[in-house]
Amino acid sequence: MDALLGALVSGLARGEVDARALEILGCPDAPRAGERLLAAAVHPDLAPARERWLPDVLLSARPGFAAECLVELAQRARAGGRTLDLARTPLLPRLLGSSDVLSRVLLRHPNWLDELAGALPAAPAPAPVEPDWTPIRIAKYKGLLRIAARDLAERPFADSLAELSGLADRCLAAALACAAREAQVDAPALFALGKLGGNELNFSSDVDLLFIHADAPGGGESPELAQLVELIRCFKKHLEVPSEDGFGYRVDLELRPEGRTGVIVNSVDAALSYYENFGAEWERQMLIRLRFVAGARGAAREFERGLRPFVWRRTLGNDAVRAVHQMKRRIEDERLEAGRDLEADLKEGPGGIRDVEFFVQAFQLLFGGAERSLRTGNVLAALGALERAGLLGDSVVAELGESYLWLRRAEHAVQLVEERQTQAFPRDPAAQLGLARRLGYPQVEGARARDALLDDWTRVRARVRAHFENLVLETSDVDVA
Repeated sequence: MDALLGALVSGLARGEVDARALEILGCPDAPRAGERLLAAAVHPDLAPARERWLPDVLLSARPGFAAECLVELAQRARAGGRTLDLARTPLLPRLLGSSDVLSRVLLRHPNWLDELAGALPAAPAPAPVEPDWTPIRIAKYKGLLRIAARDLAERPFADSLAELSGLADRCLAAALACAAREAQVDAPALFALGKLGGNELNFSSDVDLLFIHADAPGGGESPELAQLVELIRCFKKHLEVPSEDGFGYRVDLELRPEGRTGVIVNSVDAALSYYENFGAEWERQMLIRLRFVAGARGAAREFERGLRPFVWRRTLGNDAVRAVHQMKRRIEDERLEAGRDLEADLKEGPGGIRDVEFFVQAFQLLFGGAERSLRTGNVLAALGALERAGLLGDSVVAELGESYLWLRRAEHAVQLVEERQTQAFPRDPAAQLGLARRLGYPQVEGARARDALLDDWTRVRARVRAHFENLVLETSDVDVA
């Protein structure tokens, strides 16, 4: 154990608080945090194992808050005739110091501590979720507890993206079945787009969805259209409404044909006709991540089959790559005009997540018509396919893959706090240290941990932006015939 940590733990065991040491650690509101840490250190049910859990609490983003939650959970366990068993849930202290929202979930449902059992809790169970609104929300938050704890155990982060996506798939499938039951109509095909479509969902994000129903016999409008519209409205409302168990998912339907002015559910023929006649370059790029989730499989297969020629063209010039590059720059200009702080934007800022996504998708659009292995919505899988196909060098793939995972981990960590849909890299030094702690930077001194985070942030952004700016040059050097 580091000397500073060891001295703090020993002092707390003696009933002493070293406020100066807490300040060096970077502990927010050190005097008040010291009181909470001392109360936890001497609590009869927590004291026997304090040398094991105190270092984790002290190196968390909010040590005082974590200590207070531990005491509260210990008291609630005692009131139920039990003892809080931190040997069974060793990741609990770090989780309490990392996520305010999940801490409140556990205080509201102490029996959910079972989800955190083990040095590496199990991934969310793959079993279907009960198709009712309360069980859907419960399944989501129990799943988030497991996934967040697994992240803190530092298992490969790519697994987190897959687990979050699988959890969302199961909850959305249950919600579709529930809404279909209430609307008294067979469910349409439900597709995911965006990060969920690529099996790379965030900790807290909206889910981009597309609904497609089968063509009516003989053509024309479906006689069940009004019921299908009601189904989707019911689906969206119940997933988004807050309750004592939290909420399900924020649902975004604006990537459908004609966007917010279009109908919220299209027939197969209507959707294909739109893309054939009016589909824009950005929609081809967007549809790379189309993935069937639940509902009418027959309509889904028909839609996917008809869509392939639009998305995956056999021949394509470098103008498409330039269009991707220009669209990303246009997005940045629009965000700047709207007053966004792009220099602190993990997603849309220069060198951010979007740069990696757009870089990869440009190659997919250019070569995916001939190379089927590139037809994936998953950025990391696409990078691997590009390397195997000889279209990107191993050093480029390694740099982009490592940078993408770092950016996604940071995005996940800023959303972990309050389950807010944010991609803002913090400007405040204390919040930057909190992010460093959530990301597991090992430096005990707070200033050093924060400096290491900022060094990585600068390095990753510069590396990603350099590749993105060279996008047109890199693709022009490759034979696209």
